[in-house]
Amino acid sequence: MKPVGEQIFAFAGTGSSATAPKLYGERCYAKDLALQESWLRDAIAAEPEIVIGPCRAAGLDDDDWYHWRTEFPTEVGDIDVLLVSSQGRLAVVETKLASNPENRRKVLAQTLDYLSHLEEALQREKPAVPLEGDEPVADLDDIRDKLAVGDVLVIIASDEIDARVTKLSRTLLEKSLNQQWDLALVDVGLYRPVDPSDGQTLVVSTIRGLIKSEPRHTVRVVVEGDKTRVTVDTESDSGEESTSARQRWNEKLYFQSLEGRGASKEVQKLAKDLHDLGARYPGLVTFNWGTGKKGTMVLKRNGGGLIEVRASGKLRFRPNKFSRALGEEGAGEYQRGLENLAPSAMGMTYPLVREGEAAKIAPAVYNLLKGALEKAEREGNPQ
Repeated sequence: MKPVGEQIFAFAGTGSSATAPKLYGERCYAKDLALQESWLRDAIAAEPEIVIGPCRAAGLDDDDWYHWRTEFPTEVGDIDVLLVSSQGRLAVVETKLASNPENRRKVLAQTLDYLSHLEEALQREKPAVPLEGDEPVADLDDIRDKLAVGDVLVIIASDEIDARVTKLSRTLLEKSLNQQWDLALVDVGLYRPVDPSDGQTLVVSTIRGLIKSEPRHTVRVVVEGDKTRVTVDTESDSGEESTSARQRWNEKLYFQSLEGRGASKEVQKLAKDLHDLGARYPGLVTFNWGTGKKGTMVLKRNGGGLIEVRASGKLRFRPNKFSRALGEEGAGEYQRGLENLAPSAMGMTYPLVREGEAAKIAPAVYNLLKGALEKAEREGNPQ
């Protein structure tokens, strides 16, 4: 059973002027295009969204992901692609083509073998965390914490996932109720255009199977004299306490922990005001809360992230998402406003405003974002 049909159709225009769909391309495989397995590996390294996008859509993660290493050596072999997220989570990606005879039961055991040796290999190799500008894309402590408890995203990617791998993964892994890692089987479908002059082959990635861990939260309120301390622990499915660094945050947990996680009063107010502001636009403005050791409130419009307010007191921005949220003109105005407020940080690809500066600019950031949202709503951008 195929995840997507053998044919892909395309049409031109919008609304009543849209044309009838016409055949664009037909399903093919890497061997049909004379592509080697290294092509799939390098394609994922160059664009992690090929495999991360389907995982995000399936609810496995909502972080930004970056290529860390290709052919990363472990004692039992080389990991094809090693990715790292903005929250410090690692992804072990194993690529296999449909034409590879190992694209059967062996691939699952091989990938899990890599996972069991990953922590030791990273301690031995000590590769530098990727940078954006002069800032690491993730905190090294977060990476260590997550890896110590096996909180890793495991991805098997192929131009055709074997159904037997899907069945085997469910049979073996659903019995492991307390695993911290998630497993995704990603079918990277290739579609060759019917018109050879088009010159491009489409890549359509879909999830064929997944195993998702579900840690639960325990909120502890400790009162000592006139002081109150809030901590958030994670329970395993067996009911036993876990030391997992990953927490699937939600609105309640995020705001409960905000004051005790190091955020300044100015940033705390910014988070609360932005949450109230977003509530004025139900449906279009949404919030995500992160999976890191400390919660992160991400305000999005039309699925495009506009600001991240971390419980640690830092602010981060995703300029490449602004146009999706606000349209080209609105995105440009919003970015220029941020550049005036934090010129050094906004020079990064993935800008980070540290605690002290974030406290100083928090009120102005709120006013800027408030104006951007109000203008976008008035003008109906983007359509």
